Amino acid sequence: MSVVLGSRSPRRCELLQSVLGDVDFRVVPPASDNEPGFDGLHSAEQFETRLREIVELKHADVSKQLSASQTTDVVICADTIVVAWSADRKSTVLGKPPVDSWQQTVRHWFADYYSGRYHEVWTCFRITKGNQFHESIVKTRVLFCTLDDWLIDWYVSTDESVGKAGGYGIQGHASMLVEAVEGSFTNVIGLPMMEVTRTLQDFGVLEE
Repeated sequence: MSVVLGSRSPRRCELLQSVLGDVDFRVVPPASDNEPGFDGLHSAEQFETRLREIVELKHADVSKQLSASQTTDVVICADTIVVAWSADRKSTVLGKPPVDSWQQTVRHWFADYYSGRYHEVWTCFRITKGNQFHESIVKTRVLFCTLDDWLIDWYVSTDESVGKAGGYGIQGHASMLVEAVEGSFTNVIGLPMMEVTRTLQDFGVLEE
């Protein structure tokens, strides 16, 4: 049995490898990194719909790359976003900070959305095995401590924000800023492993 992870994330790869054991495993990233964004969306329902669309596009991309002659049984794709609220309770999606201005963007996010308040991390994952199909969105609440300017500057100086949804990595230096996590910790890293493992057990990939 072969498992394909359709992702460019080394963190998702490490998480999945930790439970697969001797199961044949390889990574086939989506060929295209073009995907719809969240601009103009404001409600949780709209965020969920767009997140599912992104994962479905990734899954279709990866599946297209796999030839019919290959004995690939399982394809896994996922995407992670951060949903945060401003002081006036307007919700927004914080994706990966822009490459050309990530320091300024991350400082803004940490000061205006994270400091002393909760935000949520949503990961949608899609797993298929032949005619079997499962897709879920898992949500985790994260509370950051009050962030003084010097603390934000310190975190930005670690360069950990680059390429990460929401501009931080909870498994790294950002762990020092976290007061509480409600829900799946691995979901914040990029893949909710309890839910993924249960699905792989249901599909007969892993033993219960």
